[in-house]
Amino acid sequence: MTQLTLNGSDELELFYKKPFYFSYSGINKLLFSPVMFYNHYVLNQREDSTDAHLVAGRVLHCLLLEEENYDKQFITMPGKIPTDSQRKIIDNIFKYHLSLGNNSLLLEDYSQEILTQLLTINLYQSLKTDQQRIDKILTEENKEYFEFSKASQGKTIVDDITLASCRVSVEILRANTDVRSLLQLDKEQDDDSINVYNELHIKEEPSEFKFGFNGFLDNVVVDHNSKTIFINDLKTIGKSIQDFPDSVEYYRYWIQAVIYIRLAKTKFPDLKDYTFKITFIVIDKYNQVYPYQVSENTLKKWEKDFNELIQKVDWHYTYKEYKLPYDLALGNVTL
Repeated sequence: MTQLTLNGSDELELFYKKPFYFSYSGINKLLFSPVMFYNHYVLNQREDSTDAHLVAGRVLHCLLLEEENYDKQFITMPGKIPTDSQRKIIDNIFKYHLSLGNNSLLLEDYSQEILTQLLTINLYQSLKTDQQRIDKILTEENKEYFEFSKASQGKTIVDDITLASCRVSVEILRANTDVRSLLQLDKEQDDDSINVYNELHIKEEPSEFKFGFNGFLDNVVVDHNSKTIFINDLKTIGKSIQDFPDSVEYYRYWIQAVIYIRLAKTKFPDLKDYTFKITFIVIDKYNQVYPYQVSENTLKKWEKDFNELIQKVDWHYTYKEYKLPYDLALGNVTL
């Protein structure tokens, strides 16, 4: 088989010199677009997840599962956050600003860089003049956001509206009896029969494959009385609550479920006779809440599908093929 290579051979060599751990998002990215995976993980051309709905999801997770760490991860800005498209531009300008080492520069000092960013994403190009395009970015709110970024390095900026909305959602989740039971929010501290872990990071070292696995599990409850390990994953969706089963297939959340079980087995090797229960705790844009529990038969099917899918991942990784998705790379697709 002829091995195809992309630009960046030095980076590729460096990438393969150290162990790699596939997460759910890494697998999804590789299967959807190997080029995107290559740019993100091999070339380290990563984009921060600053879209409003993604930030809100992270805030909700933090407030529900580890509220004491909110101030370590986020900083609340009075006023309004820029729109997603404008925010990406300002964030990119801010990264460039940091590289210059001159903190006295203002957003308006980067007019040429703003024009370049606008052209790159084809934003406001219908306007007649460059100044009109620049003025779309140089609003007082955006200038305030840029200055706030200087004072909050290392933290994600959240506006008051987003924070307030997330707090409402958290209260609704906490008021739900099923959610309280699943997350063990009412667990007595001296009850040793149940162990609760929030935002649990686990790595599975390479063994079966040349790569390992890793992930952050939202909530894991180990019930020693029933010999059950409950893995609870919080999902926020922009659709209605009844549409979530479609999202499981579209976003391939089932991959996440199978990986989480693998990781839990790695974390608790002495609990081999325990049963696993997967639940997606879903809250939608209307603050409707429902815990979608995964049946044993469904989980068995997902594990079978995962075993087939991971062979494709292994092929890409082994042959260092990141130009086309698996079936296209092998020429298996015809119209």
